[in-house]
Amino acid sequence: MPKRTLAAVVTSQIRERILSGGFPPGTPMNEVELATRFKTSRGPVREALHRLVQEGLLVGTPHKGISVRVLTPDDLDDLYFARAAIERAALVRLIRRGAPAALIANLEQAVKQLALAVEHEDWLQVSAADLRFHVHIVEAAGSERLSLMYGSLAAQSRLGLNLLVGTYKGRQDLVGEHERLLSLLASGDRAGLFRTLEAHFGDALDTLRHHREPTADAAEPTDPREGT
Repeated sequence: MPKRTLAAVVTSQIRERILSGGFPPGTPMNEVELATRFKTSRGPVREALHRLVQEGLLVGTPHKGISVRVLTPDDLDDLYFARAAIERAALVRLIRRGAPAALIANLEQAVKQLALAVEHEDWLQVSAADLRFHVHIVEAAGSERLSLMYGSLAAQSRLGLNLLVGTYKGRQDLVGEHERLLSLLASGDRAGLFRTLEAHFGDALDTLRHHREPTADAAEPTDPREGT
């Protein structure tokens, strides 16, 4: 397998383990141990780690090496600030051009998945469906650069929400908020859409600030060779 392809595979596998909680925040990423785990040389692992540092899922610290990013309350504030800016830009283009039918269908499906996950109190799936809804909006704008930027922000958001997944229990109107966003986008109500989006992200941040779980701050690093 070519080195470039192998590095991409290793990147994907490490990313998935980070996002699924297999490598919790603070976990050190040791090249030798990871190379042994993935049965490869250190080169592809090194490339993978550098890529994930660029994505914001890993962080490099002088004299300490690379580890899984630990998101602070300020990080979460900044993530939602940046996500809102990108989504507003995407929505401006979508409203100007008219939201395509395929986007409306995708958003309707995401809302159905969100409602089902809420009904079953499957909070990890609630998180995934929530982010999927917003990713659909940005991707439909047809801007490669916006999509790349948003992809990194969405991954970091998922990292934080996986730790604070219990906060979704406090979002009583989560499905309704997404239904309103969908309705306003379909009708082309730009002013109403922006007000609702701002309130939607504001509610999410307020919930995160007031429902931080003790285990999120107490998570201890684990050996990358552990986990699945």
